[in-house]
Amino acid sequence: MSRRPVRPARTLPAAEWWAPLLVDLGAVQYGSTDLGLCVRDVDLTTGRARVTVQWSGTPGTELLLADPEAGRDVLLREIAAAGPARLAADEFPPLTGHAWLLDELGRRSDAWYAYLAEPVDLLRVVTDGHGTTDVAVQRTARGDVVVVHVPLAGLGDDDVGLAYTIAERAVTVPPHDLRPAGTVQGRPAFTAHLPGEG
Repeated sequence: MSRRPVRPARTLPAAEWWAPLLVDLGAVQYGSTDLGLCVRDVDLTTGRARVTVQWSGTPGTELLLADPEAGRDVLLREIAAAGPARLAADEFPPLTGHAWLLDELGRRSDAWYAYLAEPVDLLRVVTDGHGTTDVAVQRTARGDVVVVHVPLAGLGDDDVGLAYTIAERAVTVPPHDLRPAGTVQGRPAFTAHLPGEG
């Protein structure tokens, strides 16, 4: 357990470097879902933010974000250069759960450095665009990665603290509940479901 982030955000020193970006991506995802936008992949494995966005019926567009703390307006402009995007929506579209999860992971980034005795690192957040988001968690001391499947249906304010549950699941999942899933960044990877799921 640590009192400090592994790599603090410039604007929020008590948060990990990627936290403001995930909160901002959640806002864009929420506001743009009815425009067909899906924040398909947030890849943090290289220590820089690579975000893949996709609109219905089009191939994904990868954005390499120079400054993950540039703010929502800058992020919105970068995404809007590839397709329609906005920050606010009047209805609750199907990917509201994914938008909420991105926001939750960003707002609770201390789950990755202050909550568990074993060090973990958020590597990637990938969605199928329909029902599941996969959160890749590196277990630093073990040299492996656990990809936690998170069902999106019904996610919302009743699930505050889910970031802690995901981080804890990655560390405490029994070996018999892990399924091999190739490699992530050269490390062996396994999949796991949240307690009570799958």
